[in-house]
Amino acid sequence: MANYIKPFEELTLADDFMFYQVMQDDEICIGVLERLLKIEIDHIERQELQKEIKPYYQTKYIKLDVYVKDDDKIYDIEIQNEDMDELPKRVRYYQSMIDSNELLKGMEYRKLPESIIIFICTGDPFGKGFPQYSFKNICLEEKELVLKDESTKYFFNSDAADKVTDIDIRSFLDYIKNKRPTDSFTNTIDLAVKKVKTDESLRGIYMCEPIRIQDAKWAARVEAAKNLLQMGLGTYEQIAQATDLPLKKVQELAEEVPEEKE
Repeated sequence: MANYIKPFEELTLADDFMFYQVMQDDEICIGVLERLLKIEIDHIERQELQKEIKPYYQTKYIKLDVYVKDDDKIYDIEIQNEDMDELPKRVRYYQSMIDSNELLKGMEYRKLPESIIIFICTGDPFGKGFPQYSFKNICLEEKELVLKDESTKYFFNSDAADKVTDIDIRSFLDYIKNKRPTDSFTNTIDLAVKKVKTDESLRGIYMCEPIRIQDAKWAARVEAAKNLLQMGLGTYEQIAQATDLPLKKVQELAEEVPEEKE
């Protein structure tokens, strides 16, 4: 199962690759934001779809599914269908990386734009049965006192779509869950999904994606081994075991990167 690749024809909006492709349509992207947040958006600026942020050489990078701006806000929209337990720490890290990316050296903190991070989940991320979880930073001693850092996190639970009173949000979450359009907007999304599936060039990109991921994992293991060798932490055998690299590869890296001498 670890090497299982979902057939291209079976992809739905709940799959990261399909979500990425469909949300390239500005009207759909704006429509999703307007329905989930109950706001009006005149336009958005593409920062980059699936933007990679890595401020420092040894920092874990993040890849954002949809990263857009309007006049004064940043929106990060993510589709999440697994690893719900890691979401709180993941969103904390995403927020820090987004802020680091937006605030250039020498800029004042007040220049940070308002940020809204949205996770659309195919399961209940917190186990309370709510269709929506909204988070702001508040004072524990005085619940009415909100830390005005202008950051908000939303988690939408498609499993609880039938509990939503707002018809637009219910229709969208129901489409995520059941893959059937029930209004004009989800029908537009469904047509976009079907259009993606007819694009043979996208099929090729999708099939190459697991290879790209494996390459990235290999590069990360090599980088970790180099760091351990430079610091002189462990024998070659121990480093090979810790990084899941062949012993021969670790020995080759040792010739390129001499161990740190005291």
